[in-house]
Amino acid sequence: MSKRYDAILLLGLKLNSDGTPKHELMLRIEKAAQCYHAGLAPLIIPCGGQTPGTPLSESEVMQRELMRLGVAQSAIRCEGQSQITVENFRFARRVLPAERRPHVLIVTSDYHMLRSRLICRISGGMHAAGCAARIPYEEKRTAARKEPLHLIDYMLGYQSGRFRRPRLYTRFMYFLLDRIK
Repeated sequence: MSKRYDAILLLGLKLNSDGTPKHELMLRIEKAAQCYHAGLAPLIIPCGGQTPGTPLSESEVMQRELMRLGVAQSAIRCEGQSQITVENFRFARRVLPAERRPHVLIVTSDYHMLRSRLICRISGGMHAAGCAARIPYEEKRTAARKEPLHLIDYMLGYQSGRFRRPRLYTRFMYFLLDRIK
C-alpha cells in the first residue's frame, strides 16, 4: 500500500501536573497510531513543548505512548519546542522535506480541526487533511466554546508573531475567555 501523506502531525495538549497525558491527548495519540497502522503515512511528528512544571515535553510523552501502541521509534520525529498551534506547524515543517510542499495528515481534537487545518495551510506551508479524535462533549465543552475566539485571534494575525495585540483587545479577549464555561 502506498503512503498517502508524507507525515502525520499529532498536535499536543498541555499535560497533567504530574506529566501524564490528559484523556483528550490520549484520544489524539490513539487516533494517530490508528492512522499510522492503517498505512496512511510513514512518519508521525508529535508536536508540543514542555508544559511548565512537568518533567517531559508533550512530544516526548506522546512518543512514549505511540511506542506503547506499537509505532516504531524510527517512525517518530518529535517536535518539542512549540507552545501554540501556529508553532506546531512552523516547527514541524522543519522536519519535513524542504524541496516541496508536503502533504500532511493532522490529528487533533474534533473541535480544534478547522483552525488547525487553516493554520497549517497558511502559516505552515503544507497541504493538510485532517483525522479528528472524537472528544466526549463533557470534556470539550469549554475548549470548544473558546475555539471561535482563538480563530478570530489567528485571523487578525495576533498568533503569527507579525502583529502585537493592542492592550484593549487583549483585555477584552481574556475577559471573554475567562467567562466561558
